[in-house]
Amino acid sequence: MILLLYVGGLSAQRTVIGQVVDTENTPLIAATVQVKNTTTGTVTDVDGKFELTVGENANTLVVSYLGYVTREVGIVPGPLTITLRTNDNLLDEVVVVGYGTVQKSDVVGSVTSVDVDEATAIPTTNVAEMLRGRAPGVQVNLADPRPGGTSNIVIRGKVSLVGNDPLVIVDGVPYDNINDVAPEDITSIEVLKDASSQAIYGARAANGVILITTRRGKEGKLQVNYHGYATVQSLTKNFDLYNGEEFAQVRREAQRTDNNDMYLDDEIIFEPQELQTLQQGDYVDWEDLVLEDALIQSHSLTLAGGGQNTKVYTSLNYFDQDGLIPTSGFKRGAIRLNVDQRVSDRISLQGNVNFQKSQQDIESSSLNFINISPLARPFDDNGDLAKFPLGEGSTTVNPLWNIRESDNQRETTLVDLNFVGNYELLPGLSYKLNTFFRNRAANQGLYRSSQHSEGDADIQGLATLTNTFYREYLLENIVNYSPEINENNKLDLLFVQATNQRNSEETSITKSGFPNDALGFNGNASEVRGNSRDVTRRRLVSFLGRVRYNLNDRYLLTLTMRADGSSVFAQNNKWGYFPAAAVAWKAHQEPFLRDISAITQLKLRVSYGSTGNEGIDPSQSLGVADDLPYTFGGVTAGGFAPLTRLPNPNLKWETTTTLNAGIDFGFWNNRLLGTAEYYVSSTTDFLLDRALAGTTGFTVTRFNIGEVENRGVELSLAYDVVRNENLRWNVGAVWSANRNKIISLDGSTDENGEPIDFVSQGLFIGEPIDNIRQRVFDGIFQADDDIANSAQPDAMPGDVRVVDLNGDGMITDLDLRVFRENPDWYGSLNTTLTWKGFDLFGDLYFVSGALKLNPYLADFNLGGTLQGARNGIKVNYYTPENPSTEFPRPRPNTPSNLFALAVKDASYLRLRTLTLGYTIPPATVGRIGLGSIKVYATGTNLFTDTEYKSYSPEVNPGAFPDAKGYTFGLKVGF
Repeated sequence: MILLLYVGGLSAQRTVIGQVVDTENTPLIAATVQVKNTTTGTVTDVDGKFELTVGENANTLVVSYLGYVTREVGIVPGPLTITLRTNDNLLDEVVVVGYGTVQKSDVVGSVTSVDVDEATAIPTTNVAEMLRGRAPGVQVNLADPRPGGTSNIVIRGKVSLVGNDPLVIVDGVPYDNINDVAPEDITSIEVLKDASSQAIYGARAANGVILITTRRGKEGKLQVNYHGYATVQSLTKNFDLYNGEEFAQVRREAQRTDNNDMYLDDEIIFEPQELQTLQQGDYVDWEDLVLEDALIQSHSLTLAGGGQNTKVYTSLNYFDQDGLIPTSGFKRGAIRLNVDQRVSDRISLQGNVNFQKSQQDIESSSLNFINISPLARPFDDNGDLAKFPLGEGSTTVNPLWNIRESDNQRETTLVDLNFVGNYELLPGLSYKLNTFFRNRAANQGLYRSSQHSEGDADIQGLATLTNTFYREYLLENIVNYSPEINENNKLDLLFVQATNQRNSEETSITKSGFPNDALGFNGNASEVRGNSRDVTRRRLVSFLGRVRYNLNDRYLLTLTMRADGSSVFAQNNKWGYFPAAAVAWKAHQEPFLRDISAITQLKLRVSYGSTGNEGIDPSQSLGVADDLPYTFGGVTAGGFAPLTRLPNPNLKWETTTTLNAGIDFGFWNNRLLGTAEYYVSSTTDFLLDRALAGTTGFTVTRFNIGEVENRGVELSLAYDVVRNENLRWNVGAVWSANRNKIISLDGSTDENGEPIDFVSQGLFIGEPIDNIRQRVFDGIFQADDDIANSAQPDAMPGDVRVVDLNGDGMITDLDLRVFRENPDWYGSLNTTLTWKGFDLFGDLYFVSGALKLNPYLADFNLGGTLQGARNGIKVNYYTPENPSTEFPRPRPNTPSNLFALAVKDASYLRLRTLTLGYTIPPATVGRIGLGSIKVYATGTNLFTDTEYKSYSPEVNPGAFPDAKGYTFGLKVGF
């Protein structure tokens, strides 16, 4: 916004004064204000104000600021109000890459910037979920929906069995947990996806790299901002359970199947308590009884500002989330302090401190409450909880009882200290010292009272105490040289020497025999039932260099080399070398395209290089001994013997080599922006355990074998449907497809010369790493089928029919098929609409072709349900009156081949985010002494279209349920 006051007079010159601010009424310091078509101009001061003397013929000012759309403002009498809007698509936008930054137009590798405002619209501390659907090639799968839970991030497919988590770098230092950065502190997120961009991180980069930059202070007056929101969460699901009468009918049908199609009397098949419940119709809805709506609240206060030499950013964050299951929850308080200090023209310092304290409360261990019969009685005649809701003769424990009689609490304290020193040795030549220390201490106490099903009175309570410590040290010496050659030749040289060490310790003790339950796991116990201690250390020494060259602002070249020495590998293979090269052509800068107004940018990129994976346990290449106590002469003595793992002195890292080709384009003044990429990567020296013959004295060894391939296509598009002063409507899409395949294993062959699969480890040549090996469901046998001449001659009408794949007339293990779990493709569609002070954002996320094994449709869950023994997912089962072709007939014994019908399509379409906000006009807010006020409402997981029967298509029944949420938030700038 710019406020202009025209001061007129009879002289040939006049003075224009004003102020430049952004859409949130924050002053923009050093914004350029210039008379159009002249060299007359000035810049704004620390309050965004300016004063400019212009000629009497001047009628237009040009106002510009990095990252904002340049505006032309007419000079007329009276005040004018004009909004300077941010421009997310400027070619000179700065993008963070490994060990530095680069203009977006000069990016050579595959680097995707994530829109932070859209990403942080999700009310959670799970930063991984904020990346879902924001970047092509980045697949996020929900791992744990409980408060304080996590998600798995896979970038461009799985490359390993020993870990596929990407490397997370926050402000230039590694974070072992992406959720250790508060969402309110994030200012930018970049994802490095190809070898050219990743290779600079060497042996830790094969799974991709995520770069996160936190906010920093800016020169100017102190800016104080508050952001708070409250969220109500409720259950989301895609299945029904049997109610009491339906459950009773399943049991009747099961008994009928085994009784010549004759129903038995209820008095025979139901217990007296169940009969009473049936007569009264007082059934139990265990979901309704156990689960409850949950509340989230979050508060964040940030302060930023500074002068020419000192700039400070600090934040205080508090997050509190209750779980859908009582006694579950997560609380976290976080403080961040980022300081920038210029000591002299050549020396500057940075200090970053991140402190967090969190507490996670985990519910009782059993979540399978949906299996419990609805004919139960959860409360006794006095209204108190009944431990055994199916009667004292049953072993089924009331889930509310175990929830009440358990305590599982994990407290974590995290301290990060990062100090950076910069020294400009010569013009264009600089040295940086980057140091980092991380200390995380976690204490977990688990207590099952003497009344709990796992801590019954005979052992007088059961407790497990676990203490975990993690410490990381990093020291980097960074030299950068950017000589000034001429305007047509730009060169940037980087050299880094780094040392990184990660130490972890875990001590655990289990005890029982508590005098009472009052103190829980903090009480004194009479018996130690077990203890353990595990200590590991990882060291990494690295040397790396990078050359970036720009010729005529058209032809770009980047060469990278990194050498890593890792302590986790064997003596013969301590060092790995990871080179990469990338070239790009900015075709829109060529004379034959420069005059085509429709083409704003057109860049072609190709890269090739290698990265590594050293993610194995530190001791797996060594021969270590284990405690082996023995008894001699009635006395127990300590002893040690080699473990069953054979050491491998030649063990080394996995190497992933990637070829990437991409095109970046922008048309019609970047109204349409997009990127398309194709990649193929090959991971060799696959790390895997191999079974050994018992005669060797060992049972297993870890070794390098085989090859895994990933290839895929990625596409991202953004289009401004409407783009003017008051209204902007943007539509964007992200689409990804990946094919993962095992090319070879250890090279061994069978008697026919065919490669041998590792069946016991679920690895099959030509198939993906993630797979399901199961028989193929072929419907339900009907009464008129020729069962006697089928491959299942002993089957009965209503039984599951499976495919005889090899046609030998029998169903054996040779009829097992490998199903691919990974989706055919996944992506998102989003839209942003802004009109005056209103903004609307919506995000649809889709997954197509994914397969998943649903255990509640397999024999150990559905089997019990179709026996009438326990409740479960309501299905259309077979009866003579209802000859279903979907699910088998109930019977007293578990129906056979249920696993075949448990392989289900897990595709889905979900409305992940829908948010509507309103920013009160700055003039109105200014009257009450505030800088800005925004209110908003957000819905998350509002709608899911899927055929997969579960609480979420990514989480099976029996796990912590997923939730939908309704959020109301407030942002205030002071």
